[in-house]
Amino acid sequence: MEAVETVFPRPVGLDPVPGESTGSFVRRLAHVNAVPVAEVLSEVGVRGQPRDLEPRACEVFLHAHAVDRLAVMAWQSPQVLRRALPTLGEAAGCSTRQLVRVVPWPTQWTVLEACALCVAGREDASVPVVLASGERWQVCVRHGRWLRVPNGGGPAQVSLAGLESVVRAHRRWLRLRQRVGPYARALLADAVQVSACWWQSRQMGAETVWAQRERLVGVQRQQWSVPLVVYPEAVVVAEAMAVYERQRRWNRDFGNGAPGWVSRRWIEFVGQRLGMPDQIRRGGYRVLREWTLLHRVTAPVAVRLAQEPPPSDYLSRRLEPMDPHRALPARGALEDASCLEWRLGRPVSDLG
Repeated sequence: MEAVETVFPRPVGLDPVPGESTGSFVRRLAHVNAVPVAEVLSEVGVRGQPRDLEPRACEVFLHAHAVDRLAVMAWQSPQVLRRALPTLGEAAGCSTRQLVRVVPWPTQWTVLEACALCVAGREDASVPVVLASGERWQVCVRHGRWLRVPNGGGPAQVSLAGLESVVRAHRRWLRLRQRVGPYARALLADAVQVSACWWQSRQMGAETVWAQRERLVGVQRQQWSVPLVVYPEAVVVAEAMAVYERQRRWNRDFGNGAPGWVSRRWIEFVGQRLGMPDQIRRGGYRVLREWTLLHRVTAPVAVRLAQEPPPSDYLSRRLEPMDPHRALPARGALEDASCLEWRLGRPVSDLG
């Protein structure tokens, strides 16, 4: 009698959702293969008693060897997983002795729901998909949705139908981040603080373009919606800040103006870029002046006059962090990356 060879079913592969948390991916991989999550964790390299996990409460951090194992199980390459799963870039204490760590989410990470339209119709998304985000909000450019943590009221996802300017602004922000480098995050943080201050003070577009966006979102002057409402203008301000900072990097005042703490020409430039020159002159300049005081050129005039001219491409180079942004958090609450002490909800008189 011939021995019957036992045939084990081939594991079902799984495509990661861009930005997905590793814990979410592991849970979905277990689900599509109809095995316990603990079994997947054990195969990846969890020592001792395997455990289940709740991706909203904890994350799975992997050593490089464990990433390779997970890739084999999912019928993916390690490179594909590393591009899609953000936390695979952090070892978080993993080593060859401990390939896997399942720990509560570090505070700098934010857990978001995946865009509902991105996962709609995916058979492998019957288990909810959780994103690991370095920001408290994201924009799904493909489907035009604002994803956020529903703290302080408001929904977890907002349709941007009729708000194409927000989607276009996000594309511009992605290009700015690519050109400037990590320092762009500090500039966006400052720009959002500036724009939020204008919103709270009912300056600039608070009664016009921002009020119109609020009507489209279905809110009326609610703080949770401020980043969304002011985002297009904040990106314009961040771009202008990048121009200013590239010149400051070489001890040059904006537009080669006269040395001084405050660059009026740059503030006028911001008003022109926003299409709000009159509003800038009527009061919007104040918070921009506060920013320039913190980002002033400090080199003596004699030093500036004696130095060599900057390279011809200096206005397109990446920027290294400069004071007052030497310590630059890569993720977490965006306002923590801002040099401006004022925060939304405080009296605007706190500025200066």
